[in-house]
Amino acid sequence: MAQNTALPAALSDPQKALEEERHIMAAYSDTAKTYSQLSVGALVLSVTFFEKVVKVPGTLPVDCFLIAAWVAWLVTALAGSFYQYLAVRFLEARGEDWGIMTRTGHPQVFRWLAQNPWFVYGTMLVSFMAGSASFAVVGITQLP
Repeated sequence: MAQNTALPAALSDPQKALEEERHIMAAYSDTAKTYSQLSVGALVLSVTFFEKVVKVPGTLPVDCFLIAAWVAWLVTALAGSFYQYLAVRFLEARGEDWGIMTRTGHPQVFRWLAQNPWFVYGTMLVSFMAGSASFAVVGITQLP
């Protein structure tokens, strides 16, 4: 499926258009960084929850919901980091498509994802929500 990467008609200056894209991608990248940090914090918090709130002695009572939360938060952290890479690649691809820059040396890896970084960003959001929902079930079932 081909994607329209031509410069929008309303933006006749490609430099200005790329600068606008950069500002937008910076906001998304900041949010992705925040979700990555939150998911790593949630992983740590989940262990602390059992030690300090539920006061479970010894080993953690690991069940399928806790494992699901851990996996989802790990996916969130990885997707958030990967999204930040793709955001730079997105801008690079736009600059090349709009004739502003010429890439040399290294090939464009993950080109489809670089042109469609929303897929990884959406994965990050969904996995964070899934991890949080799974951990909510753990909390409800483990609280005295």
